[in-house]
Amino acid sequence: MSIGRLKYLALTGLFFSILSILAGAVVRATGSGNGCGTSWPTCNGSLLPDFLTISELIEYTHRVLSGVLLIITLALFLYSRKYSFSQITKKAINLLFFFVVLEALIGMTIVLLEWVAFNTSLPRIIAVPIHLVNTFSLLALYVITYCILASGLSEINFYYNKKFIITCILFFLVAVSGSITALSDFLFPSQNFTQGLAMDFNESSEILTRLRVLHPIVSSILLGWIFLEAKRLSSRENISSAIYLKILVLIVSFLGVMNVLININIVLSVLHLFFADLLWGLYIYANMEMSYNIKKETN
Repeated sequence: MSIGRLKYLALTGLFFSILSILAGAVVRATGSGNGCGTSWPTCNGSLLPDFLTISELIEYTHRVLSGVLLIITLALFLYSRKYSFSQITKKAINLLFFFVVLEALIGMTIVLLEWVAFNTSLPRIIAVPIHLVNTFSLLALYVITYCILASGLSEINFYYNKKFIITCILFFLVAVSGSITALSDFLFPSQNFTQGLAMDFNESSEILTRLRVLHPIVSSILLGWIFLEAKRLSSRENISSAIYLKILVLIVSFLGVMNVLININIVLSVLHLFFADLLWGLYIYANMEMSYNIKKETN
């Protein structure tokens, strides 16, 4: 298989990884996690269910998207074994395969143990953020794999940069706090913004509800930090990436604030997550772009 086709396959995998994340958010926001019952990988015991309920359709769609992502990643993994690739390419694809298998195992566990819908158990509260962090890792690796295939880089070392490490930690903290907030919004909804704010600081509220305040705090720190990182990543060759990073920061901030003020809307929630995915992916891409430009300058 040519490098061009592998690039297309990696780009397709990146597309489906974003779709899988968004579909998972819809499943959580609508409480459709039990739409396919406790059977896995089948849906209510069938490979093609009757779609008697909306929740069944939503959950089945999420499973199909995740299944396609698994197949694409498996294809990349097998091709990396069959053809001669650089060590860095093989390492990236190996990690891709690891995270997509882990993604499937987490999803299977959540379904079989019924950590879905209105389940408020501690294991579910732990599993939900792990699930999202894993998919964010998968998304980042797809960006890295695509960039390696597109540029022919034989090595990358930006992940040693302290500022990059700080950004990753902040992104994952935002993912964890965001998933907990989304779960709380579904399980313990409020009638309006004022009531929701009061619930956040009420000692009698559920712990999940009181943890919601962490998300805007950590998110604000991250978005401010990304603005600073955009300056570091800016150069004559990749000035556009730095500009787009700043634009995405503003979009993510606006959607997050609006979603809270109107007391959580599923469309805004999905859009907020979508642009957060783009921000994360573009940040990884900008670092890869800088690595490529440094390589060109030293050659």
